[in-house]
Amino acid sequence: MKKIINKAWIGVVALTTLIVGACCTGKNTNDNGLSKAELKERIDNLKSIVKDREMSCVYGSPEIIAEYGRETARLRHELDSLQKVYDDFDNRK
Repeated sequence: MKKIINKAWIGVVALTTLIVGACCTGKNTNDNGLSKAELKERIDNLKSIVKDREMSCVYGSPEIIAEYGRETARLRHELDSLQKVYDDFDNRK
C-alpha cells in the first residue's frame, strides 16, 4: 500500500510540474528556451567574440586562415539570428 501511495504522489508532483512548466514558458522564453536576459547576455558575448576575431591578425597556412574566416562568419550569422529573435521577442503573441 505504501508503494502505491508513493507512486501516486510522484505522479501528482510530476503532472503538476509539467502543467506549471507548460504554462510559464510561453511568455518568458523564446523558441530556444532562452529568457530575454539570457538571450541578451548571449548576444553581448557573441558581439565581443566577433569583434575580437575581426580585429585579430591570423597567421598560418591558407587553410587555417580560411577556416578562421568561416568560423568568424558562422559566429556573425549566429549573432545576427539571435539579434533578430531578441528584436522580435516583444512582438510575439
